[in-house]
Amino acid sequence: MALPIVNSSRYTTTIPSTGVEVEYRPYLVKEEKILMIAMESKDNVAITKAVKDVIKACVIGDIDVNRLATFDLEFLFLKLRAKSVGEVAEISLKCSECETPNEMTINLDELEVQGLEDHDNVIQITDTVGITMRYPSVADVAGINPEDLGKVNVVMKLIVSCMESIFDADAVYACKDESTKNVQDFLDSLNSSQFRKIAEFLQKIPAISKTLNFKCKSCNHENELELKGLESFFS
Repeated sequence: MALPIVNSSRYTTTIPSTGVEVEYRPYLVKEEKILMIAMESKDNVAITKAVKDVIKACVIGDIDVNRLATFDLEFLFLKLRAKSVGEVAEISLKCSECETPNEMTINLDELEVQGLEDHDNVIQITDTVGITMRYPSVADVAGINPEDLGKVNVVMKLIVSCMESIFDADAVYACKDESTKNVQDFLDSLNSSQFRKIAEFLQKIPAISKTLNFKCKSCNHENELELKGLESFFS
């Protein structure tokens, strides 16, 4: 005799960077095991792969996880986590004064991507020349360690991969139709202040963030701490 199958509820949400509505279900025990094994490894690459696999399994319909912006991936996972395990997450935050851990709770369903409305992906280099950028995708940052994001060659490679087009008064040039060398040569021709405008695009990418204020239970110091990125909400 076949055992009964428990049907999952379905929910909808909107992908922040595109405004596309998607339907999803909570993740199941088999998918939670994938996450737990990855978390135990403390390997960022393994954790990202597990998150991708769970999103692919739980979002109904076709979705190219690798093309999602990094903050889209984090947003979708938090939505899945809220409906699968519970909206409330318990986290421990260290006091900035005495480093005593303080336990707090966060409602994951209330978290939103911050900075999306104020972020412009068109960067004007001169009066007539500019660049249209896209947000770094999951594929773009795959294999990049967070501590390496300050290295010039890593930043340069990421910028090149996120450049959609270069335009001037006469035409628009799609970067995908150009060789990597040509795009790199264009960047090398910029002066420092022009290049800084492009680098700032990456530095100010929208993210899931929340500022928490709490009084330390040990020394009564008033703390203000910004949580940013997926790992911050499960510390």
